[in-house]
Amino acid sequence: MSQNMDGQQGILICIGNRPKRRFGYASFIEWDKTSFYIKSEYEPLQSMKVSIHGPDPRPQHLGRQHFRLGVERGRVVEAALAAGGGWATDPGVETPLYFSGRHVGTDAFHIVRFSSDWTMFVKGVPLAPTPRLDPRATLHAVAPAPRPSEVTHVDLYLSNDKPYWPDEEKARERNAGVGPIVNDANMHLTAVVSCVSVNVEPDPVGDLTRGVPLTDCVRGVAARVDSTGLLWMTEKLMPRSKLRTDRPQRRPRK
Repeated sequence: MSQNMDGQQGILICIGNRPKRRFGYASFIEWDKTSFYIKSEYEPLQSMKVSIHGPDPRPQHLGRQHFRLGVERGRVVEAALAAGGGWATDPGVETPLYFSGRHVGTDAFHIVRFSSDWTMFVKGVPLAPTPRLDPRATLHAVAPAPRPSEVTHVDLYLSNDKPYWPDEEKARERNAGVGPIVNDANMHLTAVVSCVSVNVEPDPVGDLTRGVPLTDCVRGVAARVDSTGLLWMTEKLMPRSKLRTDRPQRRPRK
């Protein structure tokens, strides 16, 4: 039975292969007051963060529950760019990027999916740094790297008053569940790891290399909201030449 599902304060999680020391990017998930935050542990990727806000009368939280991927504070963005970070958006896309999540039950939403397919762990593909222990985390988790023709998903769920698990018994048997993290609004954030065929539910990002040689690509994280409102955070190869290094701009909050 998994003790990882008996409550956490902060979670550091990545997808990787421990024996071969091949890892994807690590993310840190935490809570503060009525919100949850998801941030990259890798400094060049820290110009953006995911914010999951519960109902809150404070003006900066719009007075209502909402979820968004947005640009970080100025000094954080400057440090990320100085560390070698870059960014790009699809034509017409602005930040913050709002999303609703998939409604999966009474007061429960599937809100974010970390995704990395098997091609991101083969020889020659740039790897992320080996994750380090973070003193803020009560759990450090490595989801298994996918086998050939598979993809690993780390799915995050948000619910009110009690944790939501798609199949709690199976998650405990497979040691596949993580959380919950609980905020001051008694909202619960849980995570479930799965490895499935790449054909089960292809990510909405697709191939970003456009024929650019591997030697001219970097390992990045592509964010896209699908037609159901789910935010995908997908590790992809990206042409280095397509990344911008100026400071990303934010549109006014709605």
